[in-house]
Amino acid sequence: MLQSILEALLTDLRGALVVGVGIFALLVGNEVLFRAFHLPNEITRKLSHIGSGFIVLSFPWLLSSAWSVALLTLSFLAILGGGKKSGMLQSIHGVSRRTGGAYFYPVAVLGIWLLSGGDKALFAIPIAIMAIADTGAALVGKARGETVFQVLDGQRSFEGTGTFFGLAFAIVLGGLALAGRPGWPDLLLVSLVAALLTSAVEAVSVRGSDNILIPYAAWLVLERTLRLGLDELSAWLLGMLVSVLVVLAAYKAARLNPAAALLTFVLGTLAFALGGWAWLLPLLVLYGLYALGRPSGLETDLTDVFAASVGSMLVVLLFAHTDDPALFLPFLVTVSANAAVACWMALRTRPWLRVITPVVGATLPPALPLLMGREVPVLALAAGGLAGLLLFLALARTRLVGRRLVVSLVVAAIAWLLA
Repeated sequence: MLQSILEALLTDLRGALVVGVGIFALLVGNEVLFRAFHLPNEITRKLSHIGSGFIVLSFPWLLSSAWSVALLTLSFLAILGGGKKSGMLQSIHGVSRRTGGAYFYPVAVLGIWLLSGGDKALFAIPIAIMAIADTGAALVGKARGETVFQVLDGQRSFEGTGTFFGLAFAIVLGGLALAGRPGWPDLLLVSLVAALLTSAVEAVSVRGSDNILIPYAAWLVLERTLRLGLDELSAWLLGMLVSVLVVLAAYKAARLNPAAALLTFVLGTLAFALGGWAWLLPLLVLYGLYALGRPSGLETDLTDVFAASVGSMLVVLLFAHTDDPALFLPFLVTVSANAAVACWMALRTRPWLRVITPVVGATLPPALPLLMGREVPVLALAAGGLAGLLLFLALARTRLVGRRLVVSLVVAAIAWLLA
């Protein structure tokens, strides 16, 4: 194996040297602009972001082995880490806000390379969206963003999000046209779906996570629509339409802020596009129970939607990669557990209902697929959901962060093993 790795690295040596020289020149040039010409950090970071993107876009034509890409990305990570520790790369690291975007960038490049499996379009288009559309959105949002909304400890603007959508749409449309697939009008519809989903993902990504989430979302749409064809495309479009209707219906009732509404749109789209009605409806029940239990006047923000959904969505994404139908039961038990937790937390002031209502909450999500004709062990799944509630209550006595995610992963793993 070692010999095959060395042979692959030697085969790609010339291309790797070109990439290495390009990255080195970019980093040195940025430091000169920052230190000698006093260009602001945010500008030099964006120059590094888009410059690295153009260099990375050459990978499919310069490199052939995943080992070469892994070596280059790990080397870049080491340089970034060394620069952070030594203070030499202030053009990248010299910002006051908390962000891991610089480190996520090479991780995303390696991940998309592995996922694309040598398909130039599946690699280049997501990377181009991350490099170009994300940079354009940041620049326009900073210069012209007037209609802003809060995303955790940061802000986004609708002007920046609109810029991202326009650039992403043009990138996907142009990239697929150059690749010669799919045909018209599928080409236009795929571009629309990819641009809408990545725009929403960019708008709710925080602390540099967009450098991973944007290219992954773009790859997911492109991979499934190009591989599975028009039927898959219609699922994405219908999922987006249903999710928009859900957001509109719940916006006032659940007091969603813009970030929470966008995340609900993303999660609903993914659940329907990847699993269909049987996967979406249990989530809608969870959101309904959560909305009904919110104290009057209290806004639902990004963290509320994320905490209730993240474990279930990880199972949905695992299903997208494996097409394993056995994952449906782990998914249902995560929704059941979060529904029980939502009911318990909603009834803090009514202890006499705290025993009964979580049982109802845990039972409703797995009961829906049964009503749709899918045979599922409702009682066992409800029991798993209630066990998840007990685990959540035990973890609530600790300082552990992400308790609902831990609960979801534990009950999902147990359900998968028992399925």
